[in-house]
Amino acid sequence: MKLIKGSIISKIIISLIVATTIPFIVSNYLSYQITGTAIKTQLVELNQNSMSITLSTLHSYFHDLSLLGLSYFSDVTLVRLLSSTEPQTPAESVYIAQRLEQIYGNHGEIGSVSYKSALTNKQFNIRQNYNSKVTIPDFNGQELSYAHDELQQPFQVTYYNKERRLRVNKPFIDIETREIIGLTTFDVKPAQIRSMIASLTTSEHGPIYLFIGEDMELLYTTEETSESYPELPWQSELNQRLQDSSSLNKGELQATEGSYVYYQTNTNGTTLTLVKLIPESLINAARTNALNKTLLIQIVSLIFVSVLAAFISYYMLRRVKLMLQHIKRLQMGNFQLKRKPKPATPDELDLLELRFQEMASELDELWNKQYRHQLELSQARLKMLQAQINPHFFYNTLQSIGTLAIKANAREVSDRLAEFGALFRYTMDIESEAVNLSDEMAHLEHYIVLQKGRYKNKLQVDLRCPEEALTIRVPKMILQPLVENSIIHGLERGNGTIHITVNIVVTDKLLIEVIDNGKGFTDDQINQVKKSVIEQQTVVTEKKGIGLANVLKRLALYCGNGFEWSITSAPYEQTTVALMLPIDPTRGENV
Repeated sequence: MKLIKGSIISKIIISLIVATTIPFIVSNYLSYQITGTAIKTQLVELNQNSMSITLSTLHSYFHDLSLLGLSYFSDVTLVRLLSSTEPQTPAESVYIAQRLEQIYGNHGEIGSVSYKSALTNKQFNIRQNYNSKVTIPDFNGQELSYAHDELQQPFQVTYYNKERRLRVNKPFIDIETREIIGLTTFDVKPAQIRSMIASLTTSEHGPIYLFIGEDMELLYTTEETSESYPELPWQSELNQRLQDSSSLNKGELQATEGSYVYYQTNTNGTTLTLVKLIPESLINAARTNALNKTLLIQIVSLIFVSVLAAFISYYMLRRVKLMLQHIKRLQMGNFQLKRKPKPATPDELDLLELRFQEMASELDELWNKQYRHQLELSQARLKMLQAQINPHFFYNTLQSIGTLAIKANAREVSDRLAEFGALFRYTMDIESEAVNLSDEMAHLEHYIVLQKGRYKNKLQVDLRCPEEALTIRVPKMILQPLVENSIIHGLERGNGTIHITVNIVVTDKLLIEVIDNGKGFTDDQINQVKKSVIEQQTVVTEKKGIGLANVLKRLALYCGNGFEWSITSAPYEQTTVALMLPIDPTRGENV
């Protein structure tokens, strides 16, 4: 059980065996039932076709027996003697007996033959050595003097030494007056009937029954029965079915021991019915044989599937174990894995192994970068500690100069020093990543005051910001670099004057627009800025793109997918840099 739980090969093999065996079992059961039905249907149809042929042969045989009485008319003397109303002389009686012997002698299955004249009531018997003679009652006119059942029908069943025999009763009729002038009756041994039915008999099949007449009198059976046999259990049901369905003369009766196939025909007024038992054991043996062959094929298939599954599982598991070894090496810090060449047609495991090797290489590279970054960060912290004294010294120096300017009554110089000190203090504050938009606007105003002191009337700046936008949190240092970018490229390298508008609109997002009428951007410059933002690289071809690209990258990192930006430029007419930042509605701050 432990092996089954721990081994993936065992799990795969057992799963495949279970997944294959269950459909096999269901299909075998259905196949067993369907095969049995198909075999039984085939046997029924086959036997009914054979019965039809056998019944046709039996009817021909019965008709030939019935026509033996017409042979009398081929002998004029015999007809004259049998038609005479005077008693026959001994010589005439011998002649009649000899002629009857000649007529019936060619049929060895015929036993005793008796003829009784309706005109003289004299009876002639031949073949008495074979059977006891049949006593025919006297005639009264053209009718028997008293009823005699076994002489009423042309074919009857009689017994001799517990053996069923066919009795044929053939009246001898005057062809002119159509009156009965005598009656011939003879018994027929079952030898010929047995040979005709032998084609239906096989060692595997059950007994065969031959019935004669509408009342279904048993004439012959391959089963041992007594002279006074009881009615068969299924015989009444068969009689009822044949009476109810006069047009349907064949069918099947289902019983515990099997299926009774029957076929009934009526020719020349003679009704014959053949019944044959197809044992259930025969049907079961046939479908069991088919099932055994199917099971053999399925067992071979299961063995083949198991061996194939074991081989495939071993092949896949060996590759998985190799990957586990690589993972263990990674855990131990060994990123230098032996690279496997890419196969021409890689499968899923090949792709997984290749991706794993690529991941190991990237991890090695990231590990080295992280190591270098830690070294650089440590050095930067050391330098920052060393430079912490410089801002304080710078602030104190500016204050001293501002005091001297006030004493010298240079108020404008003092104001500019105050603006520059506030600007420098805001820039050097590295503790805050995000500030209120009001702080950004104040920092921008300090910067504009200093630039206007430099450019005088060449620079015009309009600031438009609604009151509800002032409390929105934004990343630090996003407005001043944009305005500085407009001044540098529009004023210093443009036509000498510039008008800058900073427009802020609050909707479901925060829209910041910086609009100027300076030199603007070319299409190549705009594409260069887009490329630097997408590739997270700084554009170093010209200084003019560094500030703008850095602002865009910082906002993309700060706001994520909610940040959008655009640049439209018509040189010396209107250049617009638009920033769209998301706002957190629960706090009134950007995300």
